[in-house]
Amino acid sequence: MARLRLATWPHPTSPSPSSPDSRPLDCIKQSPRSPPELVPSSFEEKKYHHCPKIQLQPDTTNTMVRIAPGPRGKNTASPSTMIALAQKISAETEKVDAYFRDKGLPAPSFDVDAPSDFPKMPDDISRSRREVIHATQELHDLMIGPRESVRWMAWDFMSTQCLQLINHYGIAQLVPLDGSITLAQLEAKTTLDPINLARVVRYGATNRLFQEPRPGVIAHTAASRLLVEDPSLRAWVGFNTEDLYPASAHVLDALRRFPEATSLQRTGFNVAFNTIDQEPMFVTFGRDAERARRMGNAMRSLTGGEGYELAHLTTVTTTTTTGAGQGAAATTATGPLLDLAAEDARGGTLVDVGGSHGFACAHLAERYRGIQFVVQDLARTVESAPRPAHADAQVARRIQFEAHDFFTEQPVRGADVYFLRWIMHNYSTPYAVRILRNLVPALKPGARVVINDHCLREPGEEDPWDERHIRGMDLVMMTLLNAQERGEHDFRRLFEMAGDHFVFKGVTRAKDCRMSIIEAVWEPNEAIDEVSHPRHERSSLPL
Repeated sequence: MARLRLATWPHPTSPSPSSPDSRPLDCIKQSPRSPPELVPSSFEEKKYHHCPKIQLQPDTTNTMVRIAPGPRGKNTASPSTMIALAQKISAETEKVDAYFRDKGLPAPSFDVDAPSDFPKMPDDISRSRREVIHATQELHDLMIGPRESVRWMAWDFMSTQCLQLINHYGIAQLVPLDGSITLAQLEAKTTLDPINLARVVRYGATNRLFQEPRPGVIAHTAASRLLVEDPSLRAWVGFNTEDLYPASAHVLDALRRFPEATSLQRTGFNVAFNTIDQEPMFVTFGRDAERARRMGNAMRSLTGGEGYELAHLTTVTTTTTTGAGQGAAATTATGPLLDLAAEDARGGTLVDVGGSHGFACAHLAERYRGIQFVVQDLARTVESAPRPAHADAQVARRIQFEAHDFFTEQPVRGADVYFLRWIMHNYSTPYAVRILRNLVPALKPGARVVINDHCLREPGEEDPWDERHIRGMDLVMMTLLNAQERGEHDFRRLFEMAGDHFVFKGVTRAKDCRMSIIEAVWEPNEAIDEVSHPRHERSSLPL
């Protein structure tokens, strides 16, 4: 049975109790066998996320203006706050505009021939761009007001519905890229009736999808043009509007029926597509080649976006590490996000667990010329991986592929690093602990277990733009897989539950990167602190 790799969220390896082949890939993966359904022994073992906290002071990770909450009924949004936001918007926009003018770059626009993305910019200009985004959103919210904000938040799904219809009926492809078309002409090319066609296109125009230069005449914008020219973005829209969107409408049903919310087969997705207690999402997709292909392309679109590039692993930049010790302060350094210099010097081995077609290893092998790489995934994924793995023969010969299901014991013993990228956030606690425990028999003293995933910060500590995306991803994981994004404490807890001798080394994140490196080292000779980590807490899951 085929399975799809949910890049920034679901990973290719989803167990199924009813099918021997049940996992996702970058394209399509196949599972040799499936673990039994796992149920935590208490609610404590199913990690629930932080409740939102009010930010009373300006945060230290960005300089957006924050409004301190005041007594009920008091006016806390004073005119001076709104003026300060407006002034910030003006000042930071001038910096971005000056950069575009100095470099002779076209100004940001939604005109049909405008660039689709911002260019790579210096750090200070990128920071100004984000300041404008944050401040305009805050000023917008203030001008809308609390009641109207809540009222119309309940209609946010209308944009998704509109995008679903535009994408499903291929309306963007029917509009000429270099001209316009009347609604009557457009109607003749689609099965939609004239009323529904007009209402969908005109709602899209409120989100800058299409424009109506004259009544009844439709033309492209830069945004709608992308639905014609970018098949990966089109796949992203299709996956989110036709798979995730229906599933999200049934999360409430799933939580009412199955409040423990850990099973891969009792999710909003399972309720929406009538697969409760039958199979996880990855198995469902594996039965439909076109649907599986769409999800694979959608994930490629996402991982090519800002903050997810593989280059963050090896680029020398500013990194911040937290949680290296109980109560330890954060430390800042300059270097790559994933530092493999020691392993490179001694000709070590890195195992990419669930590594799909080896894209991460191919990138790492370009920088680290002395390391041997083993890419593990399901048999069908390994069989479909490109050969050679890299155009550079010196890189390609150091990358080998191996069929392996990470719900079984790790076969490569004595490696220096076991690397899991986009894996753990696909699984609730019982499954995640099992994945780590299956590494233990293979670990030598000093072996590094490196997770490359989102790591939630405390509410209000994240860049607001990134926080909305990452916490949105957390809800996506709940919707599709009863899985979750985790914070530092959650990752530390996973390692504690997986084995007594994992020593948690902390969480490292690079500037401008949304993903983190979460690391533990296997130290069987380390003394166990039974006060802070009592043994019964580490071994209570019935796996």
